[in-house]
Amino acid sequence: MTFRADSAETGRDDYDLARLLVWERGFAKYDADPEADLPRRVHKLFTEDEHRRALDYLAASEQDTDRLATIEAGLGEDTTSDTAWLVGQLRTAWARLDELRDRIDNSGTLIDLHYMAEGINYVRGSRIQNEPRDTVR
Repeated sequence: MTFRADSAETGRDDYDLARLLVWERGFAKYDADPEADLPRRVHKLFTEDEHRRALDYLAASEQDTDRLATIEAGLGEDTTSDTAWLVGQLRTAWARLDELRDRIDNSGTLIDLHYMAEGINYVRGSRIQNEPRDTVR
C-alpha cells in the first residue's frame, strides 16, 4: 500500500499532523484487525513526508532520560555545580510536564482539552499508545 501522492489538506503543520495520526490510531484499535487498519488509514490520509513529520513531532516530545542519567553519572559526587543544579531542575520540570500530560489525557470533557494541550504543544493521547517510530511504513 502506498501513501497519498498529494496532501489531503495542504498547509497542516506538524502539530496538526501528529494530532491526526494519534486520532487515527485511536480509531484503528476498534477494527477487527487493528494492525492492518492503521496502515490503511495512515496511507489514505498522509503523504510519506507528512507521516514522517508527524512521527518526528511525537518522537521529539519523548524525554531523553538515558542521556540525563549519563550526565548525572559524570557528575559523580558533585552536587554544587551549575550542571548538577540544571540536571535537578530538568528532572523536576520533566516530572511536572509528565503529570500535566497525564492530567490532560485522563481529564473529562468539562474543559476545553484542545486549548489546554495546544498551550504546551502536546498531542492529547500520544502518551497512551507509544507506537514505535517505524511501525507504519
